[in-house]
Amino acid sequence: MKIGAGGLQAQVAQETARVLDTGRARPTAGEALLQSRDLAMRRQRHELHKAAERMRRAAELYKQPLQFTVKKDKLRIWARDRRSGAGREFTLEEAKAWLEELDENKGKNLIGYV
Repeated sequence: MKIGAGGLQAQVAQETARVLDTGRARPTAGEALLQSRDLAMRRQRHELHKAAERMRRAAELYKQPLQFTVKKDKLRIWARDRRSGAGREFTLEEAKAWLEELDENKGKNLIGYV
């Protein structure tokens, strides 16, 4: 049977992948737990990065010289005023509260948080 442009090549590749996949051992319960912890950590980092980006956009919108970075080791957002050098750390919950309050006040006291 000829394998070529007739579409059989894709079918053969799928069958080969299935055969290779069944030979692999499943992860143990401990490995699965570590993978789930890693997934939760990645999700939390992703949420922190999204919040930091929203905070950066808000500061840029209100023309405030604030800089936001995510500290990977502490899982916190570090906010710094570029003019004075003052800084502060935010947890994810504090960052969300800061953004909600900023939406309510429309940026009246943006610089006072850092």
